[in-house]
Amino acid sequence: MANVFRLKVISLSVLLLLLLLPGCARTVQSVGIQYLSVPSAKNTPEFVAQIWYPTEHGTVKKYGESRIRPGYFAIPDGDYANQAPASLIVLVHGSGGSADSMAWLATEFAKRGSIVVAADHPASSGGDPERASLLNVWTQPEDIHRLLDVVINSPWGPRINQKNIAVVGFSLGGTSSILVAGGQLQLQRFPEFCNSNNDGACTAFSHHFKNFDDDFYNRANGKFLDSRISAAVAIAPGFTESLVIESVESLPTPLLLLSGGMDQQLPPSTHVYPIRDYLPEHSRYVEIENAQHFSFLPLCGDGAIEVLSETKEEFVCQEFGSKTREEIHYATFFEIANFLQSKGFDIDF
Repeated sequence: MANVFRLKVISLSVLLLLLLLPGCARTVQSVGIQYLSVPSAKNTPEFVAQIWYPTEHGTVKKYGESRIRPGYFAIPDGDYANQAPASLIVLVHGSGGSADSMAWLATEFAKRGSIVVAADHPASSGGDPERASLLNVWTQPEDIHRLLDVVINSPWGPRINQKNIAVVGFSLGGTSSILVAGGQLQLQRFPEFCNSNNDGACTAFSHHFKNFDDDFYNRANGKFLDSRISAAVAIAPGFTESLVIESVESLPTPLLLLSGGMDQQLPPSTHVYPIRDYLPEHSRYVEIENAQHFSFLPLCGDGAIEVLSETKEEFVCQEFGSKTREEIHYATFFEIANFLQSKGFDIDF
């Protein structure tokens, strides 16, 4: 049985102190950014990946700024700073998300010595107003396989410690993390679950259930294990109520399953608790009590609430508990970094 923790988000000052304790603090480097094309394959489109990495010198540029997000800073095409091969962290966004929506994690890992890669996954990034393609749960795992093929065989390959490759996903991306770690879905359980539950996920997707057929379920319920991945992290993952219990019990890849105690889209009591005790010993469940589902998105900028009120989506930037999003982010990063360290990853923090 996995270790199970309920993490109270402690104050930001305490977390910063923990990160600066002797033996924990390491050199924090600047972040470089490059782009890498992933060619089309099997009738799937080409897409572009972003790579963040430690660098030392260069002209800083702002990325990811929008009407609601303040963005982040990185150095385009800065020289790679590490000598020894580094851990590779693959980040996977949620439904309607983007690579930049995971940049708050990417920059933290890159500052501390890791190589990080993420992409706008064609079938699950923004641009599908009906959200139907977001239910094609096989697309992100297939993208991850292709992305790893390309990165490992690119000039970045020799810089990567291929024994330390992790995938970290949020929401739909969290589902993908579980699937490439060896989990398997029986997605027929999702409509059955929604017959007696009415959370955010069921509300968003229930009108698509009539379109599910045998071909859809055969693809959704496939096996997507990628043996190159040595650790996985699923942040507020979707479709956990549909996981085959036997596949959870026998996960070959260590998994950190992390949820928000105030998650209104995927409440842990119904989506996670039924499967958490089946996690194997090498895996772990952590619940961050103050976090809602969208707490794991980037920080929101000044005026974001007003902008989101135009579409009645203020909740994307609102916290329901007593902690700020910044504090929740620090707690989340700390838990992920600690888990990866425990699995042999060289994460400087």
